[in-house]
Amino acid sequence: MSDRKIRILVIGAHPADPFERAGGTLASHLARGDEVVIAALTRGVVTHAFKAFPSTGPDKLKDAERVKEEKKREYEQAARLLGVTDWRIYDLPESPLLYGMDDYTLLVDLIREVRPDVLMCAHPVEVGRYDHMESGTLVLKAADFANADGFPSELAPYKVPEIFLFYYQNFPSEQLMGTSRHAADVIVDTTPHIELKRELMTIFGSTQTKPEEDYAGRMRLFLERTDGAVGYKYGFSGGRGYGEQFTRWNPARGPHLPVT
Repeated sequence: MSDRKIRILVIGAHPADPFERAGGTLASHLARGDEVVIAALTRGVVTHAFKAFPSTGPDKLKDAERVKEEKKREYEQAARLLGVTDWRIYDLPESPLLYGMDDYTLLVDLIREVRPDVLMCAHPVEVGRYDHMESGTLVLKAADFANADGFPSELAPYKVPEIFLFYYQNFPSEQLMGTSRHAADVIVDTTPHIELKRELMTIFGSTQTKPEEDYAGRMRLFLERTDGAVGYKYGFSGGRGYGEQFTRWNPARGPHLPVT
């Protein structure tokens, strides 16, 4: 990578998503002086807040607004720990993640305001959470509309140069596509930042811990099975390291092979 500093915009469906899917990569870029802006489309109350509500009763969701504020505090605490100074959190309907013209305008304005060199978001066929899939579709459409002169926004059009999609192996995603997903084409060695990533994910344990669960233990196992598996596959730190995977939305183009 050149010494030119870049601006990265990461948009996730839920508050934990930017940290879970790209926390190590973002830490690496922040360490080299790049600028990172993160955004969460929802508060994560429906899918990322366990033990928050009683299981039954007509008023079981009476504390929903309080829980939304707790999720917002987690998100902001994680952003500060990572070293991000510009974070946004919205309140779109969640599970299902519903959106309309106002939400397209919200994201088009965000992209045109930040004018990122790199945009990162969920893959539009990642079924693990349907909110992830819907958020990926929304963000990719907004990135396209952001470059349209006639879109109803007061900000100047902007074409995002590079888009990278979070990549997790997922069999239902392959079923949806009707074919096997191709392998991730961008692999980032995040070994130096794995302890920071564990800390980031631990912050969300205040709302995401399930009844009688060892949340810290679950996070250790999760990171070994995901980031650790990537590190082993690609030989980071002799196979004992960690990594994060992404898919490039636009294929690399140039007069020669992209060898650095």
